[in-house]
Amino acid sequence: MARLKIENLYKAYGATEVLKGIDLEIEDGGFLVLVGPSGCGKSTLLNCIAGLEDVTSGDVVIGERSVTELHPSKRDIAMVFQSYALYPNMTVEKNISFGMEIRGVGKSERRAAIEGVADMLQIRELLKRKPSQLSGGQRQRVAMGRALVRDPQVFLFDEPLSNLDAKLRVDMRTEIKRLHKRMGTTIVYVTHDQIEALTLATRIAVMKDGIVQQFGTPDQIYNDPVNMFVADFMGSPAMNLLPGTVVAENGGLMVSLDGHEGEMLLPLPDSDALRGRMGQKIIFGIRPEAFTDPEGADRTSTQLEKRDCFVEVVEPAGSDTFAVVKLGGKSAVARLRADARISPETVTSLAFNMGKAVFFDPDSGERLK
Repeated sequence: MARLKIENLYKAYGATEVLKGIDLEIEDGGFLVLVGPSGCGKSTLLNCIAGLEDVTSGDVVIGERSVTELHPSKRDIAMVFQSYALYPNMTVEKNISFGMEIRGVGKSERRAAIEGVADMLQIRELLKRKPSQLSGGQRQRVAMGRALVRDPQVFLFDEPLSNLDAKLRVDMRTEIKRLHKRMGTTIVYVTHDQIEALTLATRIAVMKDGIVQQFGTPDQIYNDPVNMFVADFMGSPAMNLLPGTVVAENGGLMVSLDGHEGEMLLPLPDSDALRGRMGQKIIFGIRPEAFTDPEGADRTSTQLEKRDCFVEVVEPAGSDTFAVVKLGGKSAVARLRADARISPETVTSLAFNMGKAVFFDPDSGERLK
């Protein structure tokens, strides 16, 4: 196990910069998830950590040692790929042990390592099978087993669950989390799935266009986004981002939104950033779960504001009911209790938890505090 530090890392292909000054540090035993849309640079960054890509400038430090100039085989890392990358002509047992054989590990030590990971991943009954005889989830377990027997300082996962169906993805996510808790090994994990990021990580780096937009805990990323990109990308359904205007009312600050029957006013926190926006447009952000039926609202909040809203569409979703409401000229999603009594094309009272609301500059997209 070891901490991982990435310092001012750049990667360019010719004149095209793919990574633009990445600075990240994850503690010994931490679980770092790199998340972002396709083409944001997350897999390139993982490959730079692994040594599969040369860096243009900057440094990769594992433990107390710079590995930037080292061959991948000298970095003491193990990688699990999206494609599993198993040898089709070898049994599961041989796939797991092959790397150890190449490194000259003794037979008894290999056997102990194979049995250990087979029990840990519950694949003992698969050891004599070949990859073609396995399901996608079983192949992924074997790929993880092959990495685990290395006992590296850092594990690298490159979208390992993207080829699995939805239920199996959830099951494997739980397995990976359980595995990390048991082993305490430092992990860097790439995904485009923000639910995976939020459930697995101790730290998340949200990336866009080769730049880390925000680096923090899952709670910080979800509840305290630094810009509109992070707010919109993280969360399912996404945060409601509604255009409004800052106005003065009854001696306080309000945000004015276009409602179904004209202006809707909601109180704003008294801050220098918002006072300086008097009469100007801002973006009002609120998560669907903070915009809900009054009975389902957070009773501990002292900043609940009830307003009548026109419900356009109702979407039952099992454990929740989603209501689509027109606000600020856009469709906003409210997350309600499963048994909430609500009908489409009706006016109903909904609660805004203003303690959870956030505000952004509509031009730069940066957070206003």
